[in-house]
Amino acid sequence: MAAAAAAAVEKWRARFRDRVEESESCLLRVYGSLTAALQYVEAPMVARDRIKLALEALGDASSDLSFAMSSMKAAEILALRGGGASPSLPCIRIEELGVQYLAERNAGLKLRDAWEDAKEAYPVVEQSRSHLEAVLLLLDHLGVPDVDDLIQADRRAAVDCIKAAKGNAELGCGRAIAARRDVPGAN
Repeated sequence: MAAAAAAAVEKWRARFRDRVEESESCLLRVYGSLTAALQYVEAPMVARDRIKLALEALGDASSDLSFAMSSMKAAEILALRGGGASPSLPCIRIEELGVQYLAERNAGLKLRDAWEDAKEAYPVVEQSRSHLEAVLLLLDHLGVPDVDDLIQADRRAAVDCIKAAKGNAELGCGRAIAARRDVPGAN
């Protein structure tokens, strides 16, 4: 019986560790995508090809943010169920995990903060995509009075949004990296 219980604990811990590593990997990709998008958009001369590349990078960032948030919630659920008295009596909060699960508790707390960072970044990424979509539409109407000013205003707004999202992603990356370091056996 004790061997089966130990095997069950190791199973949820391994799955938890996998979700922590997934979260970190996704957030690192988000940061890379936002860095690439920023480079495309910060150029002073607006070019359709650069805007499209930036939109592609932002789409990747958006997908990776969603996946990272899902992985972080999955890690939390695994820890709450695995660290509870039984799977049918899970812990309510990550802080309730016992001392035998200190690594998972510490990692879970860091992932919760990383999840908040990702949650804040997601709508900002989407907002930057909207600004760049507007730029693409405006590029089709270069003969309209003051359209250049509108293009530059949307480009600058996109840059500001990307910088804000990148700041959140950087915080989330740091927390996810720290969470991975807390979990024994994580790469």
